[in-house]
Amino acid sequence: MSKPGFENDTVLIERLKDGEVLAFDLLFKKYSQKLYRFSFSLLKNEEDSREIIQETFFRVWKNRNSIDSRKSFKSFLFTISYNLIIDQMRLRIKDQEFKKNLAEHFKNIQLENVPATDYKQLENKIQIIVEKLPEKRKMIYKMSREDGLSHKQIAEKLNISVKTVENQINLSLKQIKSKLGGSIVGILLFIALFG
Repeated sequence: MSKPGFENDTVLIERLKDGEVLAFDLLFKKYSQKLYRFSFSLLKNEEDSREIIQETFFRVWKNRNSIDSRKSFKSFLFTISYNLIIDQMRLRIKDQEFKKNLAEHFKNIQLENVPATDYKQLENKIQIIVEKLPEKRKMIYKMSREDGLSHKQIAEKLNISVKTVENQINLSLKQIKSKLGGSIVGILLFIALFG
């Protein structure tokens, strides 16, 4: 059952545009965990993921008067987050050691020219590939990448060895990479998963 104020983004956005802090807090409570999971699934770093959430909501507050309450607030939020994540990935690419590691996997592609990619296309492509993974592998992959669980936590939950978890995740990543090929989407995914 929805908590009061959680069920209607349109009303909350109108209140937010009037400068109501409570509406901002309710939107933060409603979406911050989802944004964290999304950021963490790409960045694999708790601190960076928390910073993405803070910066996203800072921008929401700063630009509250220009938010269109008739459009999906969730899409608006995730678009801001996605762009911030891409910026973060670009910073990582500038790091020489990270760039060197990437170069081993993508020798024929110029990394400095990576354009922003549509988040929805990337998400859909990955989702289709993940859904076709063998059942156990898919479950382990989702527990790791979507739920943010460590290899040890997954092993304990499923009563299997940490080595099995590592092997299944590695097989998942290889399969995803091979299905995406050497496209720009593939590069972004590689950065997200191994960065």
